Amino acid sequence: MSRKVLGLEIREESVAAVLLNIGFKGSELEMHGYFPIAAEKAGDEGIKESLKAMVETLKTTDAACVLGIPATSISFRNISVPFHDIKKIKQILPFELEPTLPIPVDDLIFDFEALKRDGQQDLLAFAVPKDQIQRYIDLLDSVSLRPVVIMPAGYGTARFISTITTDSDDFLFVDTGATHHTVYLVRSGNVCMVRTLPVAGNGNPVLRTLEAAIQRTLTALKESLGIAFNPNSVFSSGPQSRLLTEGNKAAALLGSPVKSIEAIRSVPRPTESLDTTDWQSGRLDIALALALTETEAIGGINFSTERSTIQHYWSEYRGKIITTAVLVLLTLATALAGQILSANGKKHQLAELDRQIEMVFKNTFPEVTRVVNPLQQMQVKIKAAGDGSIGPELPGVRVRVIDILDALSRQIPPTVDVKVNRMVVGADNVVLTGNTDTFNTVDDIKGRLEAADIINSVTISSADLEKSGKRVRFKLKLDF
Repeated sequence: MSRKVLGLEIREESVAAVLLNIGFKGSELEMHGYFPIAAEKAGDEGIKESLKAMVETLKTTDAACVLGIPATSISFRNISVPFHDIKKIKQILPFELEPTLPIPVDDLIFDFEALKRDGQQDLLAFAVPKDQIQRYIDLLDSVSLRPVVIMPAGYGTARFISTITTDSDDFLFVDTGATHHTVYLVRSGNVCMVRTLPVAGNGNPVLRTLEAAIQRTLTALKESLGIAFNPNSVFSSGPQSRLLTEGNKAAALLGSPVKSIEAIRSVPRPTESLDTTDWQSGRLDIALALALTETEAIGGINFSTERSTIQHYWSEYRGKIITTAVLVLLTLATALAGQILSANGKKHQLAELDRQIEMVFKNTFPEVTRVVNPLQQMQVKIKAAGDGSIGPELPGVRVRVIDILDALSRQIPPTVDVKVNRMVVGADNVVLTGNTDTFNTVDDIKGRLEAADIINSVTISSADLEKSGKRVRFKLKLDF
């Protein structure tokens, strides 16, 4: 049974959406759309109009929505705690962050990414105002959508890139926007720091200004947490990604070339060409990555109350899941042990039966000195003993075998394509097994045999095609 997942990225100036259809054969890119918001309609009304156009275009009924929101409304903090228990971290996180946040913790929703290091638990904490999350929920509710996951749009993309990149585990991802670029530092597959930086203005070079801000961020990371971060790769996407490469044939940050994330487009099966302006500009890649975090169970943080990904369930119920898994394994091991014991018991029983058969054979045929397969040898002896008495009439059979063969040869002319493989003669019936060219021929043979004087009725016990599909196997029962 297939299901649909909608990756939805909302910015103040645009809405980008990618719809995936998930089936037994994997993900399929079904539809997509990029819907810019006019400057004169900035705000919630403009977003609503774009959402309505998106729903009408993509037909998102019953789709699970993964929503990416701008990082500008989210606070990011790096802290360390001396324990690893997820429940304890959730309990103390608001109190640890309260002195560094501009608004009361009661008005915020928290989540975090845990990074184990040298006995410590480093945390990248995310805090977003409840009214901001409610704002996006209300916007989606106006078009009958309910997000199962809400996260910073670039965060989901950075997490997904870490699963497909072939470069070093350490890389930067830059989510470009009209007024701000958000930089994600990914180390060993985990996002370890996030910074939202304003786009350079007044003619300042974008790359040089961004590089200086990133360098200051890396220096702060090393001094505050003792983490030395040396990325080998830099990835960029978003509607303004061209700002990082425009006019630069080999644009680079921190000595590494800036790459696009177009490789993620090969993860789902496309149903149409991706060589379009919206795809080539990078406007839809982040929405696609958001959908893939759900279909590929990448997980991560989630500001939604309707959690769906495996990682969120794992963080909530890890202890119970492990206990249940251990009990299931013990149950399976016990059942397997019982099956092994039962099989051994049956093996001993079969060995005893074989011994008894051999004893019966030796007592019945003492002249045989070499016993290899007593059952088969006994059948050969019985057949040999009965060969002298077998004639044209079988014992107990009312119709002679020669008459049956005569009826078959008379009623079925040589022109009929039929091959009889087996004939079993009983007291009052004969069972024919063979093959022919078509089902109609089977019916024709049945009708011809019913016309024979010695046959009362003919029943087609079975008729089906052979594996080759060229012949029809049949079994006929002839009653006398």
